[in-house]
Amino acid sequence: MKKIEDMILREQDFADAMHSKVLPFLQENTKDGFFTNKDGLKIHYQMMINKEEKAAIVISHGYCEFTTKYAETMYYFYKMGYSVFILDHRGHGLSDRQVPGYSKVHVNHFEDYVSDFNEFIEKVVVPESLTERFILFAHSMGGAIGALYLEQHPTVFERAILSSPMIEIATGSTSGFVVKLMALFSHLPFLNTRYLSKHHDYDHTYKYPRCSSLSKARYNYQYEEREREVHYQTNGCTYGWSRESVNVSKKILKNADLVKIPVIIMQASMDTLVMPEAQNEFASIASNCKLIRFEGSKHEIFNATDDIILDYYNRVFDFCQRQ
Repeated sequence: MKKIEDMILREQDFADAMHSKVLPFLQENTKDGFFTNKDGLKIHYQMMINKEEKAAIVISHGYCEFTTKYAETMYYFYKMGYSVFILDHRGHGLSDRQVPGYSKVHVNHFEDYVSDFNEFIEKVVVPESLTERFILFAHSMGGAIGALYLEQHPTVFERAILSSPMIEIATGSTSGFVVKLMALFSHLPFLNTRYLSKHHDYDHTYKYPRCSSLSKARYNYQYEEREREVHYQTNGCTYGWSRESVNVSKKILKNADLVKIPVIIMQASMDTLVMPEAQNEFASIASNCKLIRFEGSKHEIFNATDDIILDYYNRVFDFCQRQ
């Protein structure tokens, strides 16, 4: 059996290994496709079918992310014996937008993400999977999508990994009153699709170390991907998206007891983007949920230091392989 310790890319040789080994392997084994959702939007996806599939990993990415950001993760899952499926959520990556340009992230209703995800599973994952055994891997905004999906479709996945899930988004120093006021006014047509205050078009700014990644090499790879592909240059949200991201928290926590499958929540101790208290609450309500806290990690635990990343993936694959 392969060991993840033998595959993990180390910080010092990450760039060389990605370009000489990981990306060529993915290019050879990954299939791209599109499906049209119920709203007429074309949704992009990638899949890697492992002929010796133990199960199918379905990835739900985070805010302002895209499929190729998960190249390293997809590589590990495939090498460990899993098929891998990932989509670009609407308004992200190569999927269609509902607002002009490529920088602005907008959604009318957060449940639209869940609907797209369900269509992806029904139209692509189920027909293409060799085992019809599904495991969810969801990060940040994708974790909120994943949590809602588990509540609404409790029997589709056998188990789920929620990595720094956006059970509740952090609003920083903004008061609760201002957040509620913003949510109320965001329904106005002229404001709904306008950039949230201080959000703006992609401007090519190099943000490391003021970002969610501790790994400079991994940040550099993702920055290069953004520079290479204009569709990956999502950068700021609308008032409408902000409203939906705030409101979704109550919906998730209200029905967390409907999640019966085994779940692990990966929590980062230095996370400034999502609230740990809401993750703790979800873990206490869901009947079979374990929370694992990674001390010294920022929001993107899989883009932390070598020791944290190794511990992270060891826990992920130990969880996946349990019966």
